[in-house]
Amino acid sequence: MIAGIPTKRSALVERTLASMGKRIAELSGLEPGSPELIALVKLSTEVVERVVWEVVPDLAEQIIRENLHDLTARRS
Repeated sequence: MIAGIPTKRSALVERTLASMGKRIAELSGLEPGSPELIALVKLSTEVVERVVWEVVPDLAEQIIRENLHDLTARRS
């Protein structure tokens, strides 16, 4: 990974994307495998990945700080 960009998607991510594509097809009425659906899944994936890369690191830091604070408070 370079500069916060994943180099390879895990099997879990691939399964999730496939599931997301099926669900988008159901909700949108687009044919599975159609160019429109492929473009919609690609755009949705990019948006989700961007949000995750912006939110998760800050959230993880906050959770770690809170847990560290709780642990140090218990020791005192």
